[in-house]
Amino acid sequence: MPLDKEKARINLKQILDRMQNNTDAVLLHEYYKLFKKEIPFFKRSYAAAWLFMNYNGEEAPRFRNSDTISVNNKKSQNKKTAPKEKIEKPAETQVPASDSNEKTIISLPEEESKRLFISIGKNRRLFPREIITLIISKTSAAREDIGIIRILDNYSFVQVRDTKADEIIETLTGHKFRGRTLTINYAKPKASEQDS
Repeated sequence: MPLDKEKARINLKQILDRMQNNTDAVLLHEYYKLFKKEIPFFKRSYAAAWLFMNYNGEEAPRFRNSDTISVNNKKSQNKKTAPKEKIEKPAETQVPASDSNEKTIISLPEEESKRLFISIGKNRRLFPREIITLIISKTSAAREDIGIIRILDNYSFVQVRDTKADEIIETLTGHKFRGRTLTINYAKPKASEQDS
């Protein structure tokens, strides 16, 4: 079947949009690490192209719709599907897109954690999953080292394990993200914190 470039471009845009806005960042990072480990460097682009070629060739790719149907139930797609056939993310990985004070579910003990100030907020369309991905991808911190994330208009607060705080500050301060140079440091006590 010949390549329909226009359809392929549309599908690529949909993939990128879903990756940025509708994906469990932690799970995606796990897949990324496995992909990187198992596929030699010079074959990675071809492997990604092969995966896209097969995705693009499907008439109705499974994850294009908002209701994802499990692979085992593919044959029943033409029949009415019961709600139990839908695969939903566990509650702790779902992040509301419009909550004004978005928080992750994990909360670290106060005596084992520090609160960091990050100089970017909702005005740059920032979501907790993106902060998590940024920290995990640039530092040695794991998902369980990141606690409550609070995003305000112009800045954010992130609870991190105290053993990782200095590394996160040192690594990410000065890093370009969403068109801004990040400033990260220890947050002031909560009493002096003001919403913007």
